[in-house]
Amino acid sequence: MAGLSIRDARKSFGTSEVLKGVSIDVADGEFTVIVGPSGCGKSTLLRAVAGLEELTAGNIVIGDRDVTSLPPSERGIAMVFQSYALYPHLTVRENMAFGLKIAKAAKADIDAAVRRAAEILNIEALLDRKPAALSGGQRQRVAIGRAIVRQPQIFLFDEPLSNLDADLRVRMRHEFASLHRQLATTTLYVTHDQVEAMTLADRIIVLRDGQVEQAGSPRELYERPANIFVAQFLGTPRMHILAATISGADRATLADGRVVMLPSSGLALAPGAPLSIGIRPEDIAIGDDPGAVPFTISFIERLGGLATVHLQGGAGTLACQLRDDGSLREGQVVPVRLPPEHLHLFDDEGIALRAGDRK
Repeated sequence: MAGLSIRDARKSFGTSEVLKGVSIDVADGEFTVIVGPSGCGKSTLLRAVAGLEELTAGNIVIGDRDVTSLPPSERGIAMVFQSYALYPHLTVRENMAFGLKIAKAAKADIDAAVRRAAEILNIEALLDRKPAALSGGQRQRVAIGRAIVRQPQIFLFDEPLSNLDADLRVRMRHEFASLHRQLATTTLYVTHDQVEAMTLADRIIVLRDGQVEQAGSPRELYERPANIFVAQFLGTPRMHILAATISGADRATLADGRVVMLPSSGLALAPGAPLSIGIRPEDIAIGDDPGAVPFTISFIERLGGLATVHLQGGAGTLACQLRDDGSLREGQVVPVRLPPEHLHLFDDEGIALRAGDRK
């Protein structure tokens, strides 16, 4: 195994710059997920690591080797594509063995590697079938098995679950996590699905417009987002952002004139300064508490014992997630509290405000 280091990676297609100086470190054995909206450059970055795209500038180091100029076959990587890329005329066994045969490995070694990978992925019974006789999940396992037999230093996954239905994606996420615990191979995984990122990653790298917005553990990015983009990209439903103005050392005024208490964070903010207040749906409280403000329930999504309650007020619309006891009704006016300890504060440029910041 080996770690991965990407330094100031830049990639242009004609006059369009897709990667704008991306620097990333993936520790040996770490499962790192690159996440971001479509067109942000995440797949281009992964293909550059694989050697399928040539960087315009920058370096890629795997272990202690600079592989920037090396062909894919010499980089010690194995890549699993979104489309599986299986040969339809070959059996599962032959698909998994193909790379080792090209590398002229001994037949006994190939057989042993295929058997081991099939056992890990529980596909021994499929070895003599062809891809047309497999389900989507089975094809994905075969594609992963083909990568495993190569015993790479680094696994690269390019949106491997996007072609599967919702239930199968959930099951495959569990299998990916289990596989990584078993093999402990350094992994770089690209997805646009923030649920995959949050559930699989040791560390998440959020890309936007060819640049890194923030990198850190899933909990760190969820609880301490660097800016509004990261805050709203991670979490379902996404974080609510309310426009406000500082009206005191510990309070802000919303657009409709209502006052919200701010967390005691040591922030030194000037009265009258614009502010964006963020809060996640699960942190919104409904009930008669000091500082609660009235909102009208516009719609309730009931999911068994849970409910997402959509609230309409002069400052905007909020969605609150809570246990559903059946007592709430659409059209009802309820007191809503935004607990100060759960608020996220952002400046007028959308950058998170931390203790000691002065505006």
